This record gives sequence, C-alpha cells and structure tokens, in this order.
Amino acid sequence: MNDGTKFKRMLGGILAGMGLLLLLFACVAFMSTNDTVMGLAVKGARKIAPAVLGIILLVSGVSMVNRT
Repeated sequence: MNDGTKFKRMLGGILAGMGLLLLLFACVAFMSTNDTVMGLAVKGARKIAPAVLGIILLVSGVSMVNRT
C-alpha cells in the first residue's frame, strides 16, 4: 500500500465517522420534544440538515474506503 492509498482510507474513515455522528445527532434532534438539543437551537427544517449532511458524509466515506 502506498501513501496515497493510506491517506484515502484514513480520510474515508474520518468522513464516515463524522457522517455517523451527524446521523446520531439528527436522530436525537428528531426525537427531542423541545427546540434545543445539546445547547443548539434545532427546530423545524433545521432538523433535516444534519441528517442530509450525515448521509452524504457517510456514503462518501464508505465509498472512499471501499474503492481503495
């Protein structure tokens, strides 16, 4: 394995981890009854943004790890 492949795998793992954390945050935001989650004001359509970004990061990270 060369350095470029190692870097892509590491970056893919980091992206997948960040995507997973964002999806978990989105789940907590969807299930919360009040408008603040962990000190952040999350209400209405703002609950969808972390889920979409999490899915994008997770898919791109997993595909980056699988491709190398």
